[in-house]
Amino acid sequence: MPDGLQNPAPSFSAARKFGAGLGLLVGVVAMVAIVLMVNLIATRYFRRMSFSEDRVPPLAPVTLQVVGALTNDLHVTLFYDPDETLYTPILQTLRQYAAASPRVKISTVNYLTEPAEAERTKLAVKLPPNTKDVVIFTLGERSRIVRQGELSEYDTNELLAGKSRNVTRKSFTGESYFTSAIITLMENRKLHTYYLRGHKEHDPTTAITPTGYGKFIELIQRGYGLTPFELTLGGTNEVPADCSLLIVAGPFAPLHADEVNQLNNYLSRGGRALVLIPQNSNAGLELLLRAWGVELGDDVVTDANGVRDGSYVILSYYGDHEITRPFGKTQGGLVLATPRSVTPRAPTGQGSDAPQVKPLVATSPAGKAIGRRASLQFDPREDRVGVIPVAVAVERGGLRNIEGGSTRMVVVGESFFLGNTMLENAVNRDFAANAVNWLVDRPRLVGVAARPVREYIFNMSDAQMRSVQFILMLGIPGGILGLGLLVWFRRQM
Repeated sequence: MPDGLQNPAPSFSAARKFGAGLGLLVGVVAMVAIVLMVNLIATRYFRRMSFSEDRVPPLAPVTLQVVGALTNDLHVTLFYDPDETLYTPILQTLRQYAAASPRVKISTVNYLTEPAEAERTKLAVKLPPNTKDVVIFTLGERSRIVRQGELSEYDTNELLAGKSRNVTRKSFTGESYFTSAIITLMENRKLHTYYLRGHKEHDPTTAITPTGYGKFIELIQRGYGLTPFELTLGGTNEVPADCSLLIVAGPFAPLHADEVNQLNNYLSRGGRALVLIPQNSNAGLELLLRAWGVELGDDVVTDANGVRDGSYVILSYYGDHEITRPFGKTQGGLVLATPRSVTPRAPTGQGSDAPQVKPLVATSPAGKAIGRRASLQFDPREDRVGVIPVAVAVERGGLRNIEGGSTRMVVVGESFFLGNTMLENAVNRDFAANAVNWLVDRPRLVGVAARPVREYIFNMSDAQMRSVQFILMLGIPGGILGLGLLVWFRRQM
């Protein structure tokens, strides 16, 4: 007879085992059902909350209206190096767009670690070979590119005042430019740009020659939706009424008096113009520009503090204007080929309609404007020294009975910096893009506030660094190992 002590009966009967298993199954099913229900409710009644000090501000109402009006999928590609400072705030902002509308589709491309995908992206939207750190918005067959230089505002006041050599980033302007890019893709407004010809200007039809303007024309056509046309003002030709932007790019032959008069008439009725006048230009536009508050110098501008490479001058003193406000020391300087001075002056005809002229780019206090002489040697009796502007923005508001609004003009004492070769410099391209945006009324959207940027810098001595390395590499793993040994020892007792 078997001994009950040596062969004990099972502690659980088959019925109890079945009941325990059934209870576990029901619990698991109930938990899955609860998780699914919570997720379903969360998708229908979405609400994001942040309790951190550096919480991401909500999107502006105008942005929510824009993304809510999307009827087709908007594809956003973050073509960026993840180690860049702005990568995180850009990605956080774009995720807010995706959360606001299911039409917004986000993808990321790290051009450093994904070269094949980077090349496919460049080919798809026809990006230049050396493009990097951009955000690409695509709606249907149209694309709009937002560049890194547009995404920050910098405080240059202390730099211009000579109190500091540092430029600090004060705000992140991503939402404003992202929403503006979406509006540009959604709107049906067609903008026409006219390129003045007939005076030995830069050739806009070629992207091969170093001084041609083919790449610049491609930039404003593909990136900003401007349809380019060539324009001659000979005879009775006028600037067309549908002209959104007139480009005068390096005329070396003189304009006739009738042509200058046509240009003045166009500006007087609220026209927009990008005027680039290099050295040795005999365009004859000095009197016209003077009437609009701009003094075009007959000189050569140099800067001892500007980096020079042959005949190139790199200037990084920027004025406080929408065009140049995004630029800082991190982007470097505007690369120019021996510019001439462009200085604000007291315009003729003061009053509410007087043009407002603001410097955009200037030399450092070590700059010199040397009169065009055979020797090009500085003469303190005739030449200027100090902060010398080479580019200005002109705006005249308060015009009555003008449908197009205020007159706007950007005047630069150089034209080669937007040629096919020099346009590849980052700031040159960003300057061109920002100038075009401002001229055609596509600046940062009003009503979308810039977001403050907090930058944290940790300075540690060598001893502190060694202590941190010891804790991370030995202390934490050793503590976990010691805790495991303690548990093992207690179980053996």
